[in-house]
Amino acid sequence: MNHLRLKSARSTGFTLIELLVVIAIIAILAAILFPVFAQAREKARQTSCLSNVKQIGTAVMMYTQDYDEVVPQTGWQGPCTNPLNVSQASDNYFSGQFAFPIASAPYIKNWQIFSCPSDPLKGGWAKLGSYCYEEQLLQVHMPGAYAGMRSVPKAMETVFPLSYAGNYWLNKVYLGRGTAATMVNLADIAAPANCFFTTEVGSYFDPTTGNAFAGWYIIPAYGNTTSPVQRWAMGGRHGGGRNWNFCDGHAKWFKDPPFVNPDGTAMSSTQAVAVYRRMGVYTDYMWDSPQ
Repeated sequence: MNHLRLKSARSTGFTLIELLVVIAIIAILAAILFPVFAQAREKARQTSCLSNVKQIGTAVMMYTQDYDEVVPQTGWQGPCTNPLNVSQASDNYFSGQFAFPIASAPYIKNWQIFSCPSDPLKGGWAKLGSYCYEEQLLQVHMPGAYAGMRSVPKAMETVFPLSYAGNYWLNKVYLGRGTAATMVNLADIAAPANCFFTTEVGSYFDPTTGNAFAGWYIIPAYGNTTSPVQRWAMGGRHGGGRNWNFCDGHAKWFKDPPFVNPDGTAMSSTQAVAVYRRMGVYTDYMWDSPQ
């Protein structure tokens, strides 16, 4: 009886071959399903990011209604200009004009809106040594901000993680149409449903300091290089594309074009601006059609 019982017990176990087959099947299923799960997770992050961009756009529209339909600052020179001399621009100055993330925040009341869940660095506000950047955080009493933080790597990134940048051509000084303090009026924009206000930006990580930086201002391919750490391409975090907010308040995802020319050189901003224009994303507020 003991012999029969032992034989029966052995017959109910797995053989080595059966066990290997089961392991192989599990591995195949995992290889199939894990990318699907990753894509689903990234799609959810893309949707969350699009919601952020849409809310920023809504806040910008509310801001313009309170400021005679003038959009908030998207240029570096606007905030970082000598208040006593508008021809002097430097990170050592703060003009009193807040950059759009700070200016539009009261209409959102949630600083987290400015952080993309797929952005690993979020260095839009982390410019080392900039009094202009630091002073804006101090004046709005950003939680965690302190005097002197501009000299501390990652300090401003930690206090205000920023993943989005504004179209700096909306500041009239960059196209020779005004001073650094002059932002466009909604009536100036020929095609508000095409002219972008905000888009996603990537950060350059400096391995020597551990600081990541992007800036709150952008045009297509600004800072573009063939290096893998360049800022513009790193903003295309969602399926090879990025989310955009337009001057009429709506938001939309667009797939990015290649940023390298056929000869291997990096596409210039002039080239990229033209490519996006043909896609229906305008940078110059005076454009009214693709070209």
